Amino acid sequence: MKATFLTLLPALVLVAGAKPLPEKTVRQAAAKIDQLLEQDLKTAGLKPTARIDDATFLRRAYLGIIGRIPSHDEATRFLSDKSADKRHALIDELVASPGFDSHLFNWTADLLRVQTSQEQFGLGWHVWLRKSLAEDKPWDDMVREMLGSEGHTVSDPAVGYYLRDRNMQLDNFSNTMQVFLGRQIGCAQCHDHPFDDWSQYEYYQMAAFGGGFQYRSQEAEKTVRNLSMTILEKDQKKKAAPKADFAPANKAAEAKAKAAKMKAEREKKARAMRAERERKQQMQRKLQTLSRQFRPLFKDFAKNALHDNPSVALTLPEDYQYSDAKPGSVVSAETLFGRRLKDVAPEERRQLFAEWVSSPENPYFTKVIANRMWQRTFGHGLVDPVDDWDEDSETLHPEVLAYLETTMKGVDYDLRQFLRILFHTRLFERECLTEEPAMGLPLAFRGPALTRMSAEQIYDSFLVLTRGKVNDAPTQAFERKWDDYRKKVSDLLNAPARDMVILAESARAGEELRREAQSEQRAAQKKLAEAKTEEQRRQAQRELAKIREKVQEARMMAEPVMRYTRVGNGKRDSGLRASEHPTPFRAGTLVREFGGSDRETPSSAHTTATVPQALALLNDYQMDVFRGKGSSLGRNIEAIKSPEKRIETLFITLYATPPTEEEIERYSKFAEDRIALRDLARAMLTSNRFLFIQ
Repeated sequence: MKATFLTLLPALVLVAGAKPLPEKTVRQAAAKIDQLLEQDLKTAGLKPTARIDDATFLRRAYLGIIGRIPSHDEATRFLSDKSADKRHALIDELVASPGFDSHLFNWTADLLRVQTSQEQFGLGWHVWLRKSLAEDKPWDDMVREMLGSEGHTVSDPAVGYYLRDRNMQLDNFSNTMQVFLGRQIGCAQCHDHPFDDWSQYEYYQMAAFGGGFQYRSQEAEKTVRNLSMTILEKDQKKKAAPKADFAPANKAAEAKAKAAKMKAEREKKARAMRAERERKQQMQRKLQTLSRQFRPLFKDFAKNALHDNPSVALTLPEDYQYSDAKPGSVVSAETLFGRRLKDVAPEERRQLFAEWVSSPENPYFTKVIANRMWQRTFGHGLVDPVDDWDEDSETLHPEVLAYLETTMKGVDYDLRQFLRILFHTRLFERECLTEEPAMGLPLAFRGPALTRMSAEQIYDSFLVLTRGKVNDAPTQAFERKWDDYRKKVSDLLNAPARDMVILAESARAGEELRREAQSEQRAAQKKLAEAKTEEQRRQAQRELAKIREKVQEARMMAEPVMRYTRVGNGKRDSGLRASEHPTPFRAGTLVREFGGSDRETPSSAHTTATVPQALALLNDYQMDVFRGKGSSLGRNIEAIKSPEKRIETLFITLYATPPTEEEIERYSKFAEDRIALRDLARAMLTSNRFLFIQ
C-alpha cells in the first residue's frame, strides 16, 4: 500500500495525488537537498561551485528538462526578462510542457529496451509507455503493470515487457533485477556468482516466479475452438434409432423374448457406445481439420501474447553441477532479500513478484529509481554505477540519498514532480565540475558533472536550428496505427462464422499466391542480374515491379489482420522529434552515429566521441543548418544585412547567449560572406561549447 502522506521536513508534507505539487512544497524539498549536500561538502572541506549565468542556465534547462536547445525566440524572451524569479518560472513551464514527456520517453525507452517494430506488441508497448509517462502514471504502478502483465498485447500492451525477450525468460529476469532493483546477477544464471553471494540455485529460485511462461494466445485458441464447434454442430444431424417390436404368444415365448430383448439391448448399448466413440473421434478429427483451416488467420497471435500456466514450473538446467540440487529438478519460487516470499501458489506467483519488486518496502526499488533520476539530472549517480548495487554500495552523500528515497515515496513515484524538485535545487544552477568523475566511485557534488548532449538531444537541437520552431507535442501516428491494429484484431475475434470461413479461404488462397509470386520474383531477380543490355535491364525491372505488387496483394490476402500496422522510420527530414520516430533508429542514422541506443541492453546509449561523428558534423546533410530555403537559421541570417547582427543571431541560436564585443569584432568579417559564415557555423557546431551541456 502507498502511504497517503509522508513527512519530509518538520514543516513539509507531500500529499500523494497532489498534482502538480505546490510551489512552496517543491522549493522547500529542493532547499533541503541543497542543505544536506552543503553540509557534506563543508565536513569534507569542499566548497560548491559558483552559480551559472542566465544564458548557461537557459541552455542547461532546455536540454536537461525537454531535451533540446531553445529557439532564437525562446532564448531572446528569457534573456530579456528582468524578473527576479524567472529561472524558477522557466523550470515549471518546461516541466509541464510536452517536451518534458518527449525527453523522458527517450530515456525510459532506452532503459527498457523498447523496439517499436518488434512484432505488433512493440508498437503497443511503445504507445502504452509514451501515454503512461505523459499521464504521470506513478513509476511503481508502471513497473507493477509490466511485471504482472498477461494475455494478448491488444488487451494488455504492458505485456510487451516480457514479449521483448520472447523465449529468453532467464535473460528477461536478469534485466528485471538490473533495471528495477539495480542488481546485476546475470552471472549466476550459469554458475555461482564470482563477485556476489548469489548461487546459481538462488538465481533460479528468484527466476521461478515467472516459471510458467507460454507464448500463446488463449483468445485466438478460444475463438478457433468455438468457431469450429459452431460449424460442426450445424453439420450434425440426429438420427432416430428403430424400435424393436416384441409380441410374445405364451410364457415360454415371453421368457425367450425377454432374454432376446435384454441381449438386443446389451448389443444396442454396446453399438451405441462404439458409435459414440466413433462419433467423438470423428468429431475431433473434424475439429482438428476445421482448426487447421482457421489457424492461419491467427498465426501471429502467439508472437504477441503471453500465458502464465500455473501447472508449469521452472527446472534446473541439465548441466547443473552443484550438490544442493539435481539437474532438471523443479525449483520453488522464493525471494532472497527484502520481504521473504516462499511457498507461493503457482497462480499467484507473478502478481506477488510484481508487488514485491515495486513495493516501497523493497530495500532497492525506491533508491534505484531515485538515484537514476539524480544521475539523469546531474550527470553522475549518488551511487555509481546506478545499476550495480549491493549492501556495500557507497555514496559521499548518504543523507541525501535517504532523503531522495523518502521524497520519491512522498510524491507517490511521480517522476515529473520528483524531477521538478531536482531542477529547483541550487545544485542545478551551479557550474559544472572541471574534473571528470571517476567511473564506479562516489562523487562529491560541488556541482553537476559535465556531460555531452545525447544523440537524441543533438538530433532535436538540429531540428530547432533548421526549423526554428519545433512542435514538442506528440504526433498521433503511433496511436492511429495501434488503434487500427486493435480494431482489426477485435473484428477478427468477433467475426461471424460465415465471414471467418471466407477469410480463411482467402488466406489459404493468398498464401498459395504468395508462394507462386515469390518464386516468380526470384526468377525475375535472376533475369535482371543476367541482363546484358540496357533494354533487357529496363524490361526486367518493369517485370519485377509488377511481380512485387503481386506479392504485396498476396500478403494482404494471406494476412488480413497483420498488414500495414508495422511502423517505418518515416522520412529522412520529417521535422519530427526523436521520440516521434520508431525506436531504435536504424544503424547508420545520425542518432545511432552519435551513440543512440540499439535497445539491446538496458541504457546502452553512449556519448563517446568518434571520428565519424566529427565528419558528420562537418559533412552530413542533416548537419547543414544553412541548407537552402528550408532552414530557419539560413532564412533569418539571409534577412539580416548587418554583419554584427548576423553574428549575434548565430550566437543566440547556437549558444543561447549574445556574443561578447570581442567575439563580434573577431567574427564579423566572416558574416560578410555566406560561405565563410557557413564555415563559421560548422566550426561552432563542432565545438565543445555547443555539444556539451555546460
